[in-house]
Amino acid sequence: MPAKRRQGNRIYLLSTILGVAAGALALPFFSLIIWLLQLPVGLGGTFSLLAFGFACLIAGVTAGRLKKQGGLMNGVKAALILLAVLTVIAFIMGFLEADFFVGRLVTAVLCGSVGGVLGVNKRS
Repeated sequence: MPAKRRQGNRIYLLSTILGVAAGALALPFFSLIIWLLQLPVGLGGTFSLLAFGFACLIAGVTAGRLKKQGGLMNGVKAALILLAVLTVIAFIMGFLEADFFVGRLVTAVLCGSVGGVLGVNKRS
């Protein structure tokens, strides 16, 4: 495998790891908000989608920042890799549903593309 391709794979791996970490940190924060404001438990899915959007945004920013070009596509690629990882986990755990996937796909594309553009355009 050429060195440039390995470098790109490392960038997407790092962006996926940082995205998962950001989502994992966002979930307890949103749980605390639900508990403190005594919101209905049914809003857990909405806050879960927000945490996933934040994770895709962080993954997109990381990929765009490290690639330094093509922010829109690199952000989407990073977010779709993150979506694939979470879809496999949901499938293994038995939580995969059609509306789960469609909502997450739209969120991944939107947040990942915005994150990629922000990552490329961010000044040092």
